[in-house]
Amino acid sequence: MNIRTLIMAAALMPAMAFAQETTTSTDTTTAKKACDTTFVFNKQKFEISQNGERTSVKVYKKNGTEMKKALETEFLDGQEVEQVYVTSPFIPRKTYKRHSQEYSHYPLIFAGWDLLAGSAFGTSSENRHTRDNKSSEWGLTGAAFEYPLTPSLAITSAISIAHVSHHFNTDYVLNTIDGITSLQPFKGEKEGDRPSKSYLSYWTIRLPFMMEWSMRVGPDDLFAAIGPSLEFRTCERSRYELGKKHTLTKDVNMNPIGLNLEARVGYGCFVLYARTALTPLLRTKYAPEWHPFAVGMGLRF
Repeated sequence: MNIRTLIMAAALMPAMAFAQETTTSTDTTTAKKACDTTFVFNKQKFEISQNGERTSVKVYKKNGTEMKKALETEFLDGQEVEQVYVTSPFIPRKTYKRHSQEYSHYPLIFAGWDLLAGSAFGTSSENRHTRDNKSSEWGLTGAAFEYPLTPSLAITSAISIAHVSHHFNTDYVLNTIDGITSLQPFKGEKEGDRPSKSYLSYWTIRLPFMMEWSMRVGPDDLFAAIGPSLEFRTCERSRYELGKKHTLTKDVNMNPIGLNLEARVGYGCFVLYARTALTPLLRTKYAPEWHPFAVGMGLRF
């Protein structure tokens, strides 16, 4: 190697080093643009990247799939931009669920007063022979179902069974003669006989379909719900008690299926409810027009 070649090599080495440094710097800048910071928290990977003055964050599940965005905030120079992503009601419940959250709040046991109003949405009886202060219902809720729409709203349903008793003045009984059901004066075997009780009783299965709102307040949920319910009635009896229980008739022209409007409010384990019958209890062509109206309370466990 002559002296001239050695001098040319020495002169080119700084230029080659500068080119190498420039290439490395460009690659590093490109890598930083692609993904400036990556870290793992709670089994999820977070990627923070910056493009000019815009900074964005992406979150990936453990299997590598990117999580859907519900709300994104981007920080720009001197301002904040917020983007809202509209979610679908068909996203599974786990997307909305908060810690210890429930969407349906039906009472396990309930009891209340059940009067016979003269029309739908009526709150007082129009028949002077009824004893509304003695009329009552009690029941149990066997199962509840829910379909969440948002973190606070859900469509809920349940299956409940209840026993209902509508009481009348003791000198009147509900009877059916020649297919016509009406309240009639009681006629005993002996003069002066008077029953201690006179009432109409039946069992019912109810299926409510309600829009329910709930929110965590302190240690428990505050909730409210409203919606229609189907009612299936069976085992109806018109009875009176005179020494012992007597069944006067099993045919009271009962409507086997009814439609109600229900509402519930409550907090924690305590529930208040109201319900009005939109359809008559009995077939009005052959019986009085009565629409049961109930108010009561229940307990959840």
